[in-house]
Amino acid sequence: MSTIIENPEIPLVGMNGRNKLYSDGSSSTINSVGAKMPRKFRFDTVGKMLAKRKELFQKRKRVCDICLFVALLGVGVMIIETEITAANVLSRQSVGSFLMKVLISALTLSLLFVICLYHYLDIQLFAVNNGVDDLRLAMSLWRIVKIIMELMVCSVHPIPGSFSITWDATVADGQEARKLIVPLDVVLSLPMFLRFYLICRAIMLHSRLYQDASSQGLGALNRIHFNFRFIFKSLMTLYPEYVLAIIMLVSFLSSSWALRLCEMYGEGGDKDYVHASFLNCMWLIAVTFLSVGYGDIVPTSYCGRGIAVLTGMMGAGCTALVVAVLARRLELSRSEKYVHDFVLDADLDKRLKDNAANVMRAGWFVYKYKKMKGNHGSTIVSQHRKLLKAVYNIREIRAAQRRLLDNSVTLVELGKSQSEVSSSVCLMRYRQGMLEEKVTNIEEKLSLILDQVVSIKNVLHRRKAE
Repeated sequence: MSTIIENPEIPLVGMNGRNKLYSDGSSSTINSVGAKMPRKFRFDTVGKMLAKRKELFQKRKRVCDICLFVALLGVGVMIIETEITAANVLSRQSVGSFLMKVLISALTLSLLFVICLYHYLDIQLFAVNNGVDDLRLAMSLWRIVKIIMELMVCSVHPIPGSFSITWDATVADGQEARKLIVPLDVVLSLPMFLRFYLICRAIMLHSRLYQDASSQGLGALNRIHFNFRFIFKSLMTLYPEYVLAIIMLVSFLSSSWALRLCEMYGEGGDKDYVHASFLNCMWLIAVTFLSVGYGDIVPTSYCGRGIAVLTGMMGAGCTALVVAVLARRLELSRSEKYVHDFVLDADLDKRLKDNAANVMRAGWFVYKYKKMKGNHGSTIVSQHRKLLKAVYNIREIRAAQRRLLDNSVTLVELGKSQSEVSSSVCLMRYRQGMLEEKVTNIEEKLSLILDQVVSIKNVLHRRKAE
């Protein structure tokens, strides 16, 4: 345990950029020779540890922003180069196309370097949080596998030069097997869209729930990890319409462009003008996304079929989310439910009174016509039928009132009632304590009055004796 007494005027958390109070606050240990060795990730005070932790948080967030910018810039340059060469503005053997691919390669190398820097800061943050001296303790097998997979995903990009490959086209009814000559850039460009996962990481690091220390502490007490899944659930709870609209729009545009890239080349390397149209690809993705499938335009390559399958799965998931959001939006809020239940209860009470009055009236008429002379059989039967109908309505209304009462009492109302009862009991105990204290004071004052009365009595007896 540390014996250093911290100054209470010094804040525990802060960057301390102007006065380097916590900048070199790592503790030290003595080796076998007797010299002091600094322990970089252990600190003498909590304030130094929290300041270093916050500094690493800020650095990691900035590095993540740089990663996202470089990744999106690389994807944008790739799209521009592909569109320019597809429109025959530049050929794939031209110097302009070569320079743009060199730029994509340079951006990819920069992205790999920044990703390594991000993971280095993440490992440092792990060491600070756990107070370890060796960074190798943070390198678990799962962390190493994730880093390698991330580097492999982000390293795929179109290489400089003009290369082509041949793949099989799909064979439908009445068609023969055929080969399609496709540039190698098609195969290397599509995986670059996997870099969009960096958007999820940036959203998580920029979330107020993730940055707020009180939220982190509350989550740790309740064993909740503030990862992207939790942040996504929070965003879906707060802004479901905007989140779904952004997801559907981004997936729709990216799938349409990827499908066009897979389908724009026909036999012999010539352009397939049907699938080379971006509007036709958007139509195909739209009917696949909505599970309509008219069949007027179909993919002619296995790459296009794979994109169509992924689009259908994405459409099914988004449709389920839209239905869930609509169902939650159409549900009444607590105050609206209270008003609705009150109006229904008042209407049922009014109908109950009306049917009770009908029972009394029909019963009176039945009794009246039975006592009267003459043939009133049909009238008695009619009134008797009205009497039974009113009784049946009363039973139905009673059942509806019970169902309304059961539906109105939910877990929220039970919790609210329990909290109100608990607060009432605490208030009663407090008032009981105050009452006991007042009774004790009254007893003390009465005892004082009794003592004074006795003393007065003794004085009077003494004077009388004198």
